[in-house]
Amino acid sequence: MVRSSDMDTKAVDTELEEVGTIDTDGDEEAVLSVYEIGYHLLPTLSEEEVPQVVTKFMDALKAEGAVFVGERFPSLIELAYPIAKRTNSKKTNYESAYFGWVAFEVSRDAILRIKTLLDGHASVLRYLIVTTEKEAVLAAMSGAASAPTGSIEKPKRAAEEGGEVSEAALDQAIETMVTEDAKAAD
Repeated sequence: MVRSSDMDTKAVDTELEEVGTIDTDGDEEAVLSVYEIGYHLLPTLSEEEVPQVVTKFMDALKAEGAVFVGERFPSLIELAYPIAKRTNSKKTNYESAYFGWVAFEVSRDAILRIKTLLDGHASVLRYLIVTTEKEAVLAAMSGAASAPTGSIEKPKRAAEEGGEVSEAALDQAIETMVTEDAKAAD
């Protein structure tokens, strides 16, 4: 996994690679792998500039020999948290960005050049490169990803019948509910 150079490495699991490195498993020959890049473009781009930036990015990928598997054109979204970017010695916080992604097959050595391209691109706010599989991309594009089944709600208890309840019966009922809740939590 490769992250953009501005991402906080402390907030990411220690299993991930260091920023700017790619695990080639010791195999330096031109092995093709499927990669997916999720990216945020600056929200200061105009609606007319976004297609131009994406076209230049896609052309750069084609120049590296990328065979495209899937793509989602960027759309403007609100970010979950502000992302800061330093441009012209000025740090700016962005609350929104154009989010898009592209999946493609390319050699492992080409992905390093693609990372360098993204690091130097002034319109890229943040990006993430991950390895994936063609089938996963095609399933995501078709909407065939399986939706979770079942319910995450607490189990419903049978309705209790009216009448007075003794303290001992009340204590027993509370104990039973606590036991059921503990089992449901496991």
